[in-house]
Amino acid sequence: MKKSLFALLASVSLLVPSALPLLAQTAPQPGTLIKGSGTAVYWYSSTDNRRHVFPNMKTFFTWFSPYDFDRINTISDTELSAIQIGDNVTYRPGTKLIKITTDPKVYVVEQGRTIRWIESETVAIDMYGPHWQQFIDDVSDAFFVNYTVGSSIRSATAFRPVTAFTPDATLR
Repeated sequence: MKKSLFALLASVSLLVPSALPLLAQTAPQPGTLIKGSGTAVYWYSSTDNRRHVFPNMKTFFTWFSPYDFDRINTISDTELSAIQIGDNVTYRPGTKLIKITTDPKVYVVEQGRTIRWIESETVAIDMYGPHWQQFIDDVSDAFFVNYTVGSSIRSATAFRPVTAFTPDATLR
């Protein structure tokens, strides 16, 4: 009896160290940056428990700084694949102006993935200053569909970048 109990304890003690890495792995917390073994970085949303990909670094840097790379949690590809993928992350409202290369219109980004065409250079200057063109990023036609086009902006009072700059917990 003592031998069989000892043999059982010995076999369990051999299994425990190999199981520790599995026990140490925990699911990522919603509201965090995650990635697997690839280069894609995702926002794990607390509102829908999905992973939302940053389509490029320009989009990432409207929400985070280079120092935030330390905040990215690397998880296993198995864990990553268990989290349903959601929408692409879009530009943070009020931080940049966007356009696509096939259309000269320049847009502001508002909450809710909405973009609004700035109808004149005078309005753009009133909103973003004389160097407003430095705020423009080209967005790939493939990612332009992530936005909904809202009403155009005819005067600077129709949109204030500072009011739209407040962080959005969903990053979308």
